[in-house]
Amino acid sequence: MSEIEIPDSVAIVELKVEPSYLQLSREIRAEKWQMMLGIIRAHPNVSVTWNDADAFSGECSDFVICRFKVMFDYHCMWEELKDSELFTTPYFHITRVLIGMENAFEVYDETLGIEV
Repeated sequence: MSEIEIPDSVAIVELKVEPSYLQLSREIRAEKWQMMLGIIRAHPNVSVTWNDADAFSGECSDFVICRFKVMFDYHCMWEELKDSELFTTPYFHITRVLIGMENAFEVYDETLGIEV
């Protein structure tokens, strides 16, 4: 049997922006965004896309999609983000996290010898 390729794990992190962040000027928000991007870039094993949702959902203002192979890489990135001013002030808070593995059933079926 060939070696199994572990599928990517995916986390969808729902966030709610606080009024204190929205009260900042757009220039200051841009500075904070650059600081956050620096933290994300320091964790190259986690792919991150940030999505605005406030115009489409009352549940969250933003959601972040993270792809990673190793849970600890993802965890470390979020620990650093949570230690940052964005969460300690707080300007954002996490409302929900969904974690799964991309098409993991296919990999499992392959381990059973079933072609998908």
